[in-house]
Amino acid sequence: MVRITAFAPQDHIHFRSLVRHARLTFEALRGIYQRQENYDGPRNRFDLRASSKMLSLGLWLYRDVRIVGPIPGVQVGDAFAYRAELCVVGLHCTPQAGIGYVPASLVSEGHPVATSIVSSGGYLDDEDSGDVLVYTGSGGRQRNRVEHHADQTLERGNLALHYSYHYSVEVRVIRCHACDSSPSRKVYVYDGLYRVVSSSYGPGKSGRDVCKYKLVRLPDQEELGSKNWCLAKDLKAMINSQVLPHGYISLDLSNGKEAFPVAVWNNVDQESSLLDFDYIAHTEFPLSLEFSPVKRHKGCHCPTCGSKCSCVRKNGGGPVYNQDGTLVRGRPIVYECGDLCDCTMSCLNRLTQRGMKHRLEVFRSKETEWGVRTLDLIQPGAYVCEFSGDVVPGDVPMDEGLFIDPKRFPKRWREWGDASDALLDDNVPQFNHFREPSYVLDVSRRRNFASYISHSCAPNVFLQYILRGNENESCPHLMVFAMDTIPPMRELSIDYGIE
Repeated sequence: MVRITAFAPQDHIHFRSLVRHARLTFEALRGIYQRQENYDGPRNRFDLRASSKMLSLGLWLYRDVRIVGPIPGVQVGDAFAYRAELCVVGLHCTPQAGIGYVPASLVSEGHPVATSIVSSGGYLDDEDSGDVLVYTGSGGRQRNRVEHHADQTLERGNLALHYSYHYSVEVRVIRCHACDSSPSRKVYVYDGLYRVVSSSYGPGKSGRDVCKYKLVRLPDQEELGSKNWCLAKDLKAMINSQVLPHGYISLDLSNGKEAFPVAVWNNVDQESSLLDFDYIAHTEFPLSLEFSPVKRHKGCHCPTCGSKCSCVRKNGGGPVYNQDGTLVRGRPIVYECGDLCDCTMSCLNRLTQRGMKHRLEVFRSKETEWGVRTLDLIQPGAYVCEFSGDVVPGDVPMDEGLFIDPKRFPKRWREWGDASDALLDDNVPQFNHFREPSYVLDVSRRRNFASYISHSCAPNVFLQYILRGNENESCPHLMVFAMDTIPPMRELSIDYGIE
């Protein structure tokens, strides 16, 4: 049992990258199992299969040590769609029980100690005001029932949580919320460290004896992730009602050019120059490039684009997008159906052409000046937005602050959908050769909000080239996809290749 106390900035990036890699492997495995023929029947749990596979290969993080306190690489507010994923990153140690603990055999004092709890507010005696949580122990209740039918007992996790109170050991708290935008219809939000300040045993509201624990959140932590969900919900409601929330200087930077309004928040200073540029939602390629003599992709002639569709086959076989609209895996380039194809705009292989699916906003920050954050939960692999600007052919001398060179972005697409750590050679794709883009984007006069996405060496979004129909192969669109589960009010970050 260990406690990790201090991190240098480079340590944070290192551990954050480890956590992200484990989550990428989990999500890739889960997606692969879900797309496979469902030979195990309709009750098959793809998330449990993915975590079990990773456990058998030793890919769970911190499995050999039981960490008390914060988990390196996991931030307060991080969101997870599956409880099994909590185990993969070491945040919780059991995919079912609500109390994670270190058994007595591994504790020098000879008593079990709880390290984490998952709170879903499913018991009659539960109370939750955010910073203070009254948590009811486990047991004594039938599945999917609220009332207790038997007394709880002071053993296993319940006993461990009691000794966390006795020894004043901090506990990681993960809250479970219903969430329609999550693939599991649930979301697990890490809300930081709490200390158990009381432990009691006696009759509960159902008349049965229950274990009750009062936990108080430790000070000097990041804002409650669960509180940010409520804040984002309120902000979206006000923006939808055309009410300017406090601190906002614009309800829609795009002036209706995006599928959703892009609000602008600045409660830091008086800077408002970003409201003055010409907003373009999509990059417009000059005719001189559109009709240059390069190899082109012909359109398909199938009303529904299945595995035999010529556009889909151009991508190297298999679907490019899942049924939920997430990217199966990153590729050097994705060939979508285009203007010469017979399919309609509802075709799954036209995903990015249907515009944004999430509410995003630009905000002012003392650290990064302007940034972009989400008001919605964004699934990993989901399409976020396009980088737009004026196209400048070829390589030209440039001021890096005004130009975006597609070739400078590291090939982070290689990480998305990659399950090679778990499946070895079974998951190595064969992609066709693709030439690098022959243009740069000038964002000095015309652009969209994507130019304000901040840089990070451990990003939560990545760049994917997209080509539609018979477009010039040297002029792909620059599309942004989510690399992580991105919770509301979380800033977007991308790797620009800055050294």
